[in-house]
Amino acid sequence: MTTRRNFLKSSGLLAAGLGISPLLSSETLHSMKQSAPSDRVHIGVIGVGMECADMAGMLANSWVHCVAMCDVDKERLKSQAADFKKRFPENAANIKLYGDFRKLLEDKDIDGVIIATPDHWHTYIFGEALKAGKAIYVEKPVANSITECNAMMDLQQKYKGIVTTGLWQTSQRYFKAANEILKTGVLGDVYKVQIFLCQSTNLRPPVEDSTIPSSLDYNMWLGPAPQRPYNYGRARGWRGFWDYGGGQQTDWGVHWIDSAFDGLKALGINDRTYPLSVFSTAYKDRTSFNETPSCQTTIFQYENFHIEWAQQVAHLYNRDQGVVWIGSNATLVCNREGYELIPVKNREGVELTHRAQLVGPFEDGGIRDHATNWGECIQNISPQTNSPIEKGAFATILAHMANISYLTNTQVVYDSKARKFINNPKADAYLKPLYHNGWEFPGI
Repeated sequence: MTTRRNFLKSSGLLAAGLGISPLLSSETLHSMKQSAPSDRVHIGVIGVGMECADMAGMLANSWVHCVAMCDVDKERLKSQAADFKKRFPENAANIKLYGDFRKLLEDKDIDGVIIATPDHWHTYIFGEALKAGKAIYVEKPVANSITECNAMMDLQQKYKGIVTTGLWQTSQRYFKAANEILKTGVLGDVYKVQIFLCQSTNLRPPVEDSTIPSSLDYNMWLGPAPQRPYNYGRARGWRGFWDYGGGQQTDWGVHWIDSAFDGLKALGINDRTYPLSVFSTAYKDRTSFNETPSCQTTIFQYENFHIEWAQQVAHLYNRDQGVVWIGSNATLVCNREGYELIPVKNREGVELTHRAQLVGPFEDGGIRDHATNWGECIQNISPQTNSPIEKGAFATILAHMANISYLTNTQVVYDSKARKFINNPKADAYLKPLYHNGWEFPGI
């Protein structure tokens, strides 16, 4: 059967084979694509607390339609759906609302789902979505433990879904350009990578437990996490509590770990192998309400280089976040505002290479391009997304290794084949979370 999508593909291939331009102009093809129901990608969102930035990025494409949203807070759900209907009237006008993700996954009209819940929910929903035949965009970090990361890779191996992870910097033009610079070898011998986030260490004041809001299904919010009284501060700032997240090491940290290794791959130094060891130390005021650290330093040790994560107050390279590849001839800094190549000077004061700099708008379409890539993979039935689960899980596992080192005050060495730490039972105790409230760890 010849569908409109197949026709567009075959006509383009025919034209390419003859060495001529397609008979239809790009404007005509775009118009046909807009009006072709068979080309539309129907997406559902599970968890709307992040203002659905990933979905908004996808809706920049007229062929993407938001058809469903799910959240445990009814008021937030209605508000977000109304906002999308107003902003995207052509492709978000008919959104079904759900309070239970399982009901959303039963909808046969949905091609893919965006999982943007707190981290402790990711793995279970990921498994159920794969079993339901949905393509998946799972936010970062992909899971709240190392064993959950491994389970997600195993589930993907079994069900072969079209999966991407929310590490969108890999799709953004500043980072792509930085990787092209690295490929030239202009930095010389690269011996260190710095990744960093700079922010205040102001204390978070304690918040008293309170009555559950009438709009919130708190039991569903907790899901597999331990049962606790409702607390607005915990629910609002969930990343700062171990039951639901891993602090900035797994939040911003996985973005920068992923970008660091994109660059190392471009350098031909390392294509995501596990470190020889990881050690992390941190500071947290004991009176602060959050459980995760305010400042943290982690060293990921490799044979000929190391990666340093710095969560601190003072800016580095006049920036508050970024990734830095440090070489014998030059240093390359890249973040969400652009990149800068800083040459080393020899003893005579002569710079060993030319300076280069790109400054642009913050983020500048990175989320849009990343989400669009996933949507195009759904259209083309291709698993080759920009950030497959193996890529996202690797960065997440390294971040969890860092937190486990901090929590146990030990240097940790991870055996990725055995999926455990070497001679470190204290660290092994943090590998797998216990599931509570009747929820069971997802089976493969």
